[in-house]
Amino acid sequence: MLIKKDMFLLCLVLGLNLPCGNAVFSQNNNRPNVLLVMLDDLNDYTGFLDGNPQVKTPNMDALAKEGTVFTNAHTNAPICAPSRASMLTGIYPHESSNFWFSKWTENEVLKNCKSLAQFMSDNGYSTYATGKLMHHRVKSEWTEYGVENYFGPYAFNGKRVAKHPSMPKAYSNDKNDGLFTSLADIPMVPGNKKVPGYKGWYHNKKRKPFRYINDDDRDLLNDEESANWAVEKINSLDKKGSDKPFFMAVGFVRPHTPLIAPQKYFDMYPLETLKLPIIKENDTEDTFYRTTFKWMPPWAKHYDELEASYKNIDEGLRKYLQAYLACISFVDDQVGKVIKALKTSSFNKNTIVVLVSDHGYNHGEKDFLYKNNLWEESTRIPMIIRVPKMLKSIGKRIDNPVSLIDIYPTIADLCGIKASNMKNEKGKRLSGHSMKPFLVNPEKKLWNGPNIALTVVRGDFKSKSVEDQSYSVRSKRYRYILYANGKEELYDHSKDQYEWNNLAYKKEYLKIKKYLKRQLKQLLIQ
Repeated sequence: MLIKKDMFLLCLVLGLNLPCGNAVFSQNNNRPNVLLVMLDDLNDYTGFLDGNPQVKTPNMDALAKEGTVFTNAHTNAPICAPSRASMLTGIYPHESSNFWFSKWTENEVLKNCKSLAQFMSDNGYSTYATGKLMHHRVKSEWTEYGVENYFGPYAFNGKRVAKHPSMPKAYSNDKNDGLFTSLADIPMVPGNKKVPGYKGWYHNKKRKPFRYINDDDRDLLNDEESANWAVEKINSLDKKGSDKPFFMAVGFVRPHTPLIAPQKYFDMYPLETLKLPIIKENDTEDTFYRTTFKWMPPWAKHYDELEASYKNIDEGLRKYLQAYLACISFVDDQVGKVIKALKTSSFNKNTIVVLVSDHGYNHGEKDFLYKNNLWEESTRIPMIIRVPKMLKSIGKRIDNPVSLIDIYPTIADLCGIKASNMKNEKGKRLSGHSMKPFLVNPEKKLWNGPNIALTVVRGDFKSKSVEDQSYSVRSKRYRYILYANGKEELYDHSKDQYEWNNLAYKKEYLKIKKYLKRQLKQLLIQ
């Protein structure tokens, strides 16, 4: 009869990914836990990335000092659904033709690949999740799912969600994108026969009023509920003990619109002292994003709508920026709660922490107030990886281009999992590469991945063909953009960090443009 030690050795010899007794999965066996923290719509406005000179993110900054910051990290699709589906299945959007908001569970490639949750579960991990992770949630993939994500609250007119009375009439009527104000701005405007009276905030998910008296006497926002759930789960696991390691994913919805946060976070950013991003006038003259569409998409109109809403566009941008920064500091506090719970638990020295955002966000640059474009502000993301036992990686900063597609293989590699991500032959192998080499030896900065980060934006909305989409690649020095209509942009970040000067049609940059275009094409045909 085999004892546990014998079974463990047998599994190693045979290379099996099978549970061989409790000893294999024991926390004492040093198989690491993983805590994945995802934020929504957060660009480089964090202290550790210096994206905004006034932003206050002490908790994320503290985590950055304990881990490795990838300063040239990018999204693979700068809008929520395809970005998250790609990251959490490990498959590039162009590999699956999942470029937009189609359900990943119905995609022929993605449904035949294991999501990161299922992959970790199949390889001996207990899996826990809360908040916004996949755009289309599948609870059954997790051992336990906590709080469902919710974006609100929203203004309520007594019958339905309505436009908040403080929001300018000319600005977006979308219930999420069209709202940026403090919770203390309670919509209680008296109505008349034509304009219904407002009844305060409304919790659309729970279909009941959202209670707000003041910051200390109110209902909790979704991110607070998720943070509390994660804290309780970590504490509970610590008390009970477990033979299995855990993979926990905590998804926060801020700073995604609506840009709602308690008043104290707005007070951190007084309008009169708020500095706007550096914006070049007429910066769209040598760009081609808008020319790729036969119709103007609604998200491309937000800047124009804001401009029409105020006598001075700077006033509108400043109010919007205040709300965005308030939401960042609010969610930073929620991140801090979860990290504190981890650090005060027995799991701390054996838990890998990964913090990322799904994509960035423009704040008026190139007359754009949104995401879903191929410029730096929307593709660049925060990325921190903390591996407690890799002491050489603590406090390091890596400027090699990487992207969200590399998160899945990195987690698998750090956990020592060599199993396939495919359910069957209809699936595809992981598109990305492990970033572990950067963590093992940050000075060498060598890995098996490409020297560019690839991003895609939907080009032709009537086509899922790879050739009909728009793409960008970011190297250490350059960004190259190839739009669906063949137009090109090229920016040299060593001289032009704001991407003000399109060099794509200058003779002296022809060679570098051809080189980057060739690299882009090679990634698309792999």
